[in-house]
Amino acid sequence: MRYLLTIFFTFAISFQLYAQQLSGGDATVRVGELINSSDYITLSEELPALRAKVSKPILALADALVAHHEGRFEDSNKAIDMVNEYAPELGGEVILGMQNLSLINYLASENYKAGIEMVQVLLSLLPEGESADESRRQLESTLRWLTALSSKEAVVVERPKQDVAIPVEVRDLDDGKHLVVDVKVGDKTEEFIFDTGCGNSNIISAAAAERLGVEIVAEDIIISGVGEGVAKLGYLPEMHIGDVTIRNATFYVVDKLLPEGVEVEGLCEAALGTHIIRKMGEIRFERESSRFVLPAQESVAPKVRNLFFASQYYIWCNEGEEKIVMQFDTGNTKTRLSSKYYERFKARVNQDGGEVTRSRSAGFGGVELSDVLTLPEVEFVVGGQALCLKKVTVALPIQYEDGTPFIEPYDGVAGTDLFDAANVVTFDLKRLFFRIDK
Repeated sequence: MRYLLTIFFTFAISFQLYAQQLSGGDATVRVGELINSSDYITLSEELPALRAKVSKPILALADALVAHHEGRFEDSNKAIDMVNEYAPELGGEVILGMQNLSLINYLASENYKAGIEMVQVLLSLLPEGESADESRRQLESTLRWLTALSSKEAVVVERPKQDVAIPVEVRDLDDGKHLVVDVKVGDKTEEFIFDTGCGNSNIISAAAAERLGVEIVAEDIIISGVGEGVAKLGYLPEMHIGDVTIRNATFYVVDKLLPEGVEVEGLCEAALGTHIIRKMGEIRFERESSRFVLPAQESVAPKVRNLFFASQYYIWCNEGEEKIVMQFDTGNTKTRLSSKYYERFKARVNQDGGEVTRSRSAGFGGVELSDVLTLPEVEFVVGGQALCLKKVTVALPIQYEDGTPFIEPYDGVAGTDLFDAANVVTFDLKRLFFRIDK
């Protein structure tokens, strides 16, 4: 599920003409094209061979973006400091976008005090008047979040120096499945969705937060899910998942995880977020034994990353010769393909997708309804291994009032069936890979 702190983020870079005018020739133009198209996967792959020929302003920008998408948040902010030195060449819009990116880096690395300073800078840059009201509202919410946590310690994950097994329930839910783990606080136990789509914090219902003794440290925090809503910010000094101890966990505390009137039998009242999952390191999911294993000795990571970070985590794979990029979100019970995917593969989807049906996707803040076609199966190649997913919906484009179609930026959302379609998978949000082992 998508649970994110909502922050002001305007990052529209358009410097293609500028890149062509710079000395450095084809290498600079190539890097500029990859940034303009937001293809940071290819940029990460090609930059080492190109960097000696790329102009310094564009190279600094590329370094900041690649480091961010590889989860190297401190390196990204160091590169952003370099980008700021090229403000005359890059322009104010790019510099503002990079300052917003710097804030996201501070949030992801839990450097809350530096984040406070950046929010204050961004607030000072907002124009007066109603046009900036929404950005000001979001930044002030972020400031409350950061201020409340600036006196707290960062999240710590402690574990024994041996293989650690964590029981997992693969729970049938709605039209798919959830991965569910037990979290213990003292003598209390609460079921949590294992949710790679929940960013910056965990999320929990007010009733479950009261059961576990979550301390409320801030109010009126704006977060986004399917829609947008307001949460409280909670803090828990210690909790346990099997033999793993988690200290200083933070929570979005909401009335309910789903909108009023939407009921899903078996849904948990809490979700474990990526700020903890990332620090757990390498995780192996063994479907037949229904468990996660945190190995004492990490395996060798693939040479090519197939996960990247962009406020959320994304996975790329192949379908035939085509690269497919989807949000990596185990809070979604099934993989769902987007209107972008539809536009790319329209002829095949129309041929194989059957009749148009109406699909509902519910989450915090609202319900999304979309017209979909359903493919009987889709085969993706993930890290060199084939993975077959069954009954995958593809969203049809919606239109703005002027008739212009709205096309989503990525090819869809990779849900829990990405795990359930294989016997053993291994992933690591820090080293950024997802691997099919069996």
